[in-house]
Amino acid sequence: MKKPEKKKRKSWFKRSTRVVGMDPVTFEEWWRVKINRIQLISISLIFVIVLFLFNYLIFSYTPAGYLLPENIKNRNKQKIEFTATRVANLEHKLVAQENYIKNLQNVILGEVSIDSIYTASLNDETQNNSNIIVDTTISKAEKQLDENIRNNQEKLKESNDQLFDHLFLYDPVSGEVSQKFRIPNHPGVDIVTKKGEQIKACLNGIVLHSSYDDKDGHTVILSHENEIISVYKHAEKVYVNVGDKVTRGKAIGVVGNTGERSTGPHLHFELWSDLGPLNPMDYFSFGK
Repeated sequence: MKKPEKKKRKSWFKRSTRVVGMDPVTFEEWWRVKINRIQLISISLIFVIVLFLFNYLIFSYTPAGYLLPENIKNRNKQKIEFTATRVANLEHKLVAQENYIKNLQNVILGEVSIDSIYTASLNDETQNNSNIIVDTTISKAEKQLDENIRNNQEKLKESNDQLFDHLFLYDPVSGEVSQKFRIPNHPGVDIVTKKGEQIKACLNGIVLHSSYDDKDGHTVILSHENEIISVYKHAEKVYVNVGDKVTRGKAIGVVGNTGERSTGPHLHFELWSDLGPLNPMDYFSFGK
């Protein structure tokens, strides 16, 4: 008697799975697919690879890549570095501006002579040019200094003509100019007027300095746009304090005769740019 033959068992990979699509109400069969596990694994791998490639292309070549945490981190890092650079630049500019204002105040208040600034400028130009042979005799140095001053004044006049074109200047007082602008000894003008006349701000600005000095009496320094500075000396009294905002034509004090350098009621008025002192008579009529 023959023993019944045992059916060979199919391997796990070759076992088939039937997938059928049908109507959920009538159970009518629409389609059927017979697939073994090897085919199922292959299709799954292909699907995963295609999905990976699709995501890679999407996040690499479209704006969607900006949503990745790594890109967000990099952008934040760039913003931080950019902000830090701007802060450093602003700090540098602030220090430079503070030094500029401090040096300017020292010159205006007579703590540093203006001719020393021109001499320093001349020395810098000489040191930067190794082909120049400097004659150290006093006469030649004075001649060169005078020439340097004239050249600077010409450059100042040319550069500041355009600067003041769009500005509406207001005469600080009305009167007669008794002493004209002269560099380096007198970087301003003296306007003789009656005692008690109000001193007006020549432009909108902020009060940079307001105090009493034994030599110059009551002094006010205003800071205006484009790094313009105006100076008012020998006032009988002042109406403003440091940090106050003033408008063009606003009274900031009263003409007086205060300070050792004053010989009568008058206003000593100076006008400065970032390049140096300017001749006020080029820009003001003083009521004439």
